[in-house]
Amino acid sequence: MSPLSIVFKITNIGNGKFLTTKNEVNNLIVDVINRNPTQPSNILRALTIKEFQEAPTAKKVLTSNEYFFISEITDVEIAITYLPKEKALSDQFYTQWRFVQLSEPYKLIQYLDENKVVVYSERTKVIHTIKLDKTISVIVKD
Repeated sequence: MSPLSIVFKITNIGNGKFLTTKNEVNNLIVDVINRNPTQPSNILRALTIKEFQEAPTAKKVLTSNEYFFISEITDVEIAITYLPKEKALSDQFYTQWRFVQLSEPYKLIQYLDENKVVVYSERTKVIHTIKLDKTISVIVKD
């Protein structure tokens, strides 16, 4: 019996204000708002989703992960709330986002328990122990 081919599904959730920060996903949303300041929230949302799916800089940000090589992005969802009564410009827009990253394939070697798996990376040719949490799940490819 050969090892199962699996991928990791990583769910990324975040939120932010209309400020440039260390969070690159929030910065992408701020850039879209800056380029389209007169558009309503629903148009800004559509423009941001399109940017996330098509722009090379957005793809670079969305496919980066400190633990995994990412092969695909799915389920991009963005909400932009406009609060015109707020005095500070940074408080007038509140953003929320969610997207799912799918890793490159791994070979499952062993489940250590419900929160840890041992996998073999076909890309790096190295065995890794991965700790699963509420944002990381395993999907069988075979």
